[in-house]
Amino acid sequence: MKRLIGFLCVCFILFIVYFDVTTGTLPKSSSSPTKEPSQPVHQTANKHKLQYVKKTMKPGDTLLSIIEQEEGTLKQPIESIVSDFQELNEGLKPEQMQIGKTYKIPIYK
Repeated sequence: MKRLIGFLCVCFILFIVYFDVTTGTLPKSSSSPTKEPSQPVHQTANKHKLQYVKKTMKPGDTLLSIIEQEEGTLKQPIESIVSDFQELNEGLKPEQMQIGKTYKIPIYK
């Protein structure tokens, strides 16, 4: 009887691993790459003409997660995204963002 229960537990664990690898347990983002931003798009007056949206930070938000929500995938290198964010927000580092405050998030088309 112990062997049967052990065998069933091993089968169950293998099924869980298989399901996690093939389907995944995290919800997929329903946004598509051609989705319009949820906020109005603004442009800066600098030479690069960066487009951005103003977003208020919520718990769990990061710079990369917001950009992925807006665009679906990251099309720019992370270093470029960080430097554009700092340029738009007067040198503020993404690690210093605070919940409830509004920041300019770069948008890439």
